[in-house]
Amino acid sequence: MFQRHTVFMEIKRCLFMAMPLIGAQLLQMGNGLVDAIVAGRLGRAELAAGGIGATIWFMVSLLCVGLMAGLSPKLSELIGNGRRNAVGELYRQGLWLGILAGSIGCIVILLIRANLASTSLEPELIPHIRDYLIAACWTMPALAIVLASRNVCEATNLTRPVLFVQLAGLLVNIVVDLALGLGLFGFPKLGLFGIGLATSAVTVCMAVALLWLLTKPSFSRYNLFASIDKPAWKHIGPMLSLSIPIFFALAFEAGLFAATSVQAGILGTLPAGAHFIAIGATAFCYMLPLGLSFALTARIGRAYGRSQIQALELRVYVGVILTIGMAVFTALVLLVFRHQIAAIYTNDMELREFAATLLLVAVLFQLSDGMQATLLGMLRGLQDTKIPMLINLFSYWMVAFGIGYWLANHAGWGVYGLWTGLIIGLTVSASLLALRLRYKVSRVRATLLSGENNGEPTASITGQI
Repeated sequence: MFQRHTVFMEIKRCLFMAMPLIGAQLLQMGNGLVDAIVAGRLGRAELAAGGIGATIWFMVSLLCVGLMAGLSPKLSELIGNGRRNAVGELYRQGLWLGILAGSIGCIVILLIRANLASTSLEPELIPHIRDYLIAACWTMPALAIVLASRNVCEATNLTRPVLFVQLAGLLVNIVVDLALGLGLFGFPKLGLFGIGLATSAVTVCMAVALLWLLTKPSFSRYNLFASIDKPAWKHIGPMLSLSIPIFFALAFEAGLFAATSVQAGILGTLPAGAHFIAIGATAFCYMLPLGLSFALTARIGRAYGRSQIQALELRVYVGVILTIGMAVFTALVLLVFRHQIAAIYTNDMELREFAATLLLVAVLFQLSDGMQATLLGMLRGLQDTKIPMLINLFSYWMVAFGIGYWLANHAGWGVYGLWTGLIIGLTVSASLLALRLRYKVSRVRATLLSGENNGEPTASITGQI
């Protein structure tokens, strides 16, 4: 077992890196909240259309998020190996991959926009959705550049620029939403088209700001902009081998929650409204372990690159402790303030009570939801993504959705059945991912001990952390 002082110091290091990332995730959620508030001021149709448009944008953005996710563990491994010059080369290849992924995402959104008329959407919503999508689709290449640059910040433990840029982005989004969405400050009122333009403008500004920050002395040792390289498959291929399973894992998770929302809508207006409120509140709670998972990916990736098994095991241990602490905190917040949280969303007393009851149910999956997020991050640090993808597929769709659908529609549990399915599925996912992480760490330990026995010394925890 690790000494108390060693654990305490690692907790400090991990939180120092993770807190800016958690803050950035919460601010990113704030952008969506601002868009929704402004859209609501435009009218009921605009609010509904804005929600649909934002959902389409989010689902397509997972292509960028997933395909760029393999960059951080690769960069962390290079830094752990002391190959600083290779960091810049890999980052530049990541930019090429980002531009490709972003361009594909932009094209996908345009294709969806062109085929909205063939869907069963209300006819009055379609023009508003088209306005939003044509203005927001251009964010995709810039979003991919933001993600690539953010991965550098995570891998180098210099995460505060991510927080500052995200905060500036939120402020810009508020101003541009008010100016172009509502027509304030003397600007024309462009409605959802203006809100979409704000999304594009903010993302481009964030991409430029992060690129500028990466030229600063703190990052100079990595030679990030030493040259202009051509795309090279020898770098992009290994990144994709990690990233493609991550993309599908994200798609499985997002698809589960989207399908659950659809099922709640089928059950009726009141269950759908309560489900929307409860999911929205838990999404904010989820940002804590999600931000932590990004930090754990980088920190475990660096220990893995240095072959420091004790440091790796320490970081896994601390990751579990911090996840449990965050789960207890978010569970207490939901438990104590569930009625106040519901009141933020609606004045309807019946809906408030229903949502508060669902938030009480949400308390039960805070640990499993947070744990599966951080376990995935730790496994990515070990560059293990294919088996976790299959675990997600099984846990989310065969367990969570299957059980939830049956309980809701055949056992008469209604929306509570859907949430019971989520609790069971997330618990199964966390359990299987924990077993997978234990197996991977034991394999790394066995490999390093074998190397030590063959005359190759193993790095210890006293090395650079």
